[in-house]
Amino acid sequence: MFKKTRNRIMLLNMVMVSSVVLLVFAVIFITAYTGVQNENQTKLMVNSPGHAQIHLSSGVLIRNEHPEINEYWQNPATEDDLFHHEYRVSQGLISPGGGISFSVLIDPETNVLEVDSVLDMTLESFSFITQSAVNNARGNEIISVEGRTWQFMSSPVRVVTSAYLTATQETGITTNITYDEGYSYIRFVDVTDSHRMLRSLALTLSGALIAVLTIFFFISRFFAGQAVKPMEEAWEKQRRFITDASHELKTPLSVINANCGVLYANKEEPVDEQIKWVDSISRATDRMTGLIGSMLSLANIDDKQLKLQSISFNLSEEFFEVINEPEAVLLEKDICVTKTIQPDINIESDKEQVRKILTILTDNAVKYTPHGGEIIAGIKKEKHKIICTIRNSGEGISPEELPNIFDRFYRGDPARSSENTGYGLGLSIAKAISDQLGIKLTASAVQSEYTEFKLIFNE
Repeated sequence: MFKKTRNRIMLLNMVMVSSVVLLVFAVIFITAYTGVQNENQTKLMVNSPGHAQIHLSSGVLIRNEHPEINEYWQNPATEDDLFHHEYRVSQGLISPGGGISFSVLIDPETNVLEVDSVLDMTLESFSFITQSAVNNARGNEIISVEGRTWQFMSSPVRVVTSAYLTATQETGITTNITYDEGYSYIRFVDVTDSHRMLRSLALTLSGALIAVLTIFFFISRFFAGQAVKPMEEAWEKQRRFITDASHELKTPLSVINANCGVLYANKEEPVDEQIKWVDSISRATDRMTGLIGSMLSLANIDDKQLKLQSISFNLSEEFFEVINEPEAVLLEKDICVTKTIQPDINIESDKEQVRKILTILTDNAVKYTPHGGEIIAGIKKEKHKIICTIRNSGEGISPEELPNIFDRFYRGDPARSSENTGYGLGLSIAKAISDQLGIKLTASAVQSEYTEFKLIFNE
């Protein structure tokens, strides 16, 4: 049951953390990817002609009959030469800008007509890259050729194949221009490094994600185990409490049942001859009543139903009275009581519950002090604390048993506990009350020498 609870806590933690980490890493990658794409797109757009007119570097014929535009000609010889003069006109293709790039002009049959590049590449290489771009069926405008990655942008253009300027005194200057359609202008930018960087970032983030989730898995497992551990311990204590309570109740019930059987078997005998069976039933009933009362007290404390009334009272006087209460038993067992009680120590707490704790600790000391032993009771102020001590000589408690001394129904060594009647609930009740009052209750012991309990109050 607790293993399933732990696994559910781990699963919930892993889902939440995985979602957050994935979201953070996704934002980082998307931000980097968007930045790289914007940068590459900016490079593609440098001096882009869009749908401009492109003038071929050859075959452009300019006819002019107006002498005033001679400044556009390159050293004409005769007027007849001017009339039929043919020369090259600036082609107007893009110059490379930002990064490794080149531009091509292709005709409707995808033949490369013009190349604008400073790259040391052959025309065949430019043509091969261009054909790869034209044949790209994915439409993502990114191709990989010979280990390099190119991003390209294609723009349709129309080409000026001929242009005639005619100038007369009557009509002025007129222009006759002929265009060809179906040409394309493609600009390529080398994005190998940026895509390599994105792949490296993706691998780094993936590795980091796996590492973070692996580390968090073990951290989550540890803390889930720590979270479940108190519940498991509480469940185990509850199970043991029920088992021990059932055993404690079974003993007096068995005595009562057996004695009742004897009485029924001898019902014709006089009552005074069977009084011992009645007394045995009475003792068993008293024991069961005390056990049930102690269990109810613990239940009320656990349910926070213990009503506390904080008042100021003299702790020294209360402690002195409690120590002297079992005087008859002390005399019977010849126990010497040494008191070192500092007078007039006042505290503010629940007087009745503090007295109950002191009574439980005193009864425990008297019960486990052997004949002719000694009890040392003391109370003193130390810095900002008030320390109340009860030490009794005797067998003490072994180091293995000491951590369990406040557990319910725990009575240590069976041989030792069989010598003393009790339920094993007294110290549990004292501990539960002290926790609610904010009083620190500790136990220490030296085996075969003494057992000591301390109540530490904060001033």
